[in-house]
Amino acid sequence: MRQIKLSNCQPGMILGKAIFNDNTVLLEAGTILTKSYIKRLQDMGITDIYIEDDISKGLVVRDVVSEATRQEAIAFVKKSMDNFASIELISSKEVIEIVSKILDEILTLDDIIVNLMDIKTCDSYTFAHCVNVCILSIITGLKLKLNNEQLKELGIGALLHDIGKIMIPTDILLKKSALSTQEYDNIKQHTIYGYNIIKKLPNINETSARVALEHHERFNGKGYPYGLVNNEIHLFSRIVAVTDIFDALTSNRIYRERISTNQAIEYLTVIAAPTLDSTVLNCFIEIIPPFPVGTGVILNTGEKGVVIRLNKNLPTRPVIRLVFNSDGSKKEVYNEVDLKEALNYTIINNVELA
Repeated sequence: MRQIKLSNCQPGMILGKAIFNDNTVLLEAGTILTKSYIKRLQDMGITDIYIEDDISKGLVVRDVVSEATRQEAIAFVKKSMDNFASIELISSKEVIEIVSKILDEILTLDDIIVNLMDIKTCDSYTFAHCVNVCILSIITGLKLKLNNEQLKELGIGALLHDIGKIMIPTDILLKKSALSTQEYDNIKQHTIYGYNIIKKLPNINETSARVALEHHERFNGKGYPYGLVNNEIHLFSRIVAVTDIFDALTSNRIYRERISTNQAIEYLTVIAAPTLDSTVLNCFIEIIPPFPVGTGVILNTGEKGVVIRLNKNLPTRPVIRLVFNSDGSKKEVYNEVDLKEALNYTIINNVELA
C-alpha cells in the first residue's frame, strides 16, 4: 500500500485504505476505482488516497492507532464543534475515554514508527488535525518520559486545543485569501475562548486548558495571546506548539497544498527552531521519519523507488524498493537497496511514483 495524489489516480486502481465521510465508510479498502468514484472523491475535496499495486506489493503501512479509534476521536471532535451551543454539550467523560484509548493503543506498540494515515478533506481538516495533534503529542510526551497521568492531561489538551475556533465566524476560518489585521486578531482569540471552555469542563485539569491558551505562544516571546517566553509556557503547550505546526504543514489547506514530511521537518528545524523549545523539538524529530514507509523517493543515481522499511536510529537511510531506472523506464524486476549498507546511495527528494 502506498499514498498517491488523487490527480494521478486512474480507473482500475485498487483502493488500499477505506475512505470515510462523517464516520461512515464511503469506499471500502479493495474497491476498484472508477471514473465516477474518482470524481466523487475530487468533489469531496480529497487530494490523496492509498492504493495497492505492484509497486507497493506486500508493503504494510501501519498507523499508530486503530482506524476505529481514530474515527471515534474525529467524530467526537466534530460533534463537539459542530453542535456546540453550551458547555454541557461537550462530554468530559467521552474525551477522557477517547484519550485513554489512544494512549493505551500507543503503549502497546513495541517500536513507535509514526505513519499518520488519515485522509483529510479541507472541510474535515480541523477535526482530523486535532486527533493527529493529540496522537503526536502523546508520543512526544512518551519520548520526554512523562507519566501516564501527565500523558492523559497532555492528550486531552491536545485533542481540544482548537476547540475555541467554534467561537470564530466560519467565513474567517475558511477564508482563502489573506486575512485582514482585524480578522487575524479575531482568530487569535480562539486560544482564550478555548481555555475558557475547557477550564469549565468537569474532571479536566487546568494544565489541559492551558494547552488551548498557550499553543500559539513561542519560546522567543513572539507568540500569542500573551507573548510568554521560555518556561513561562507550560511544557504541554510547548509540545503541542510543535505537533500543531507539523500537522498543519503536512495537511492540505484551503489556501495551500501540504508539504512532505521531510520538508516539514526541515521547516521546523531551520526556520521555526528559534521559536520552539529545543528539547521538545529534538524529541519530536526522533519519532518522525523524514521518509515514511510508502513514500516515493528519487535517489542521487536518478533512480526512483518507494520506502519499504525504516532503519532504527538511521531515519534518513531506509530500505528502498527501486522501481524506475534513471532514464524513467520501469525496471523489469524491482530490486531492494538498504541505504544503511549501500553508502553510495542518497535520497535527493520525495517524488510521486505515477
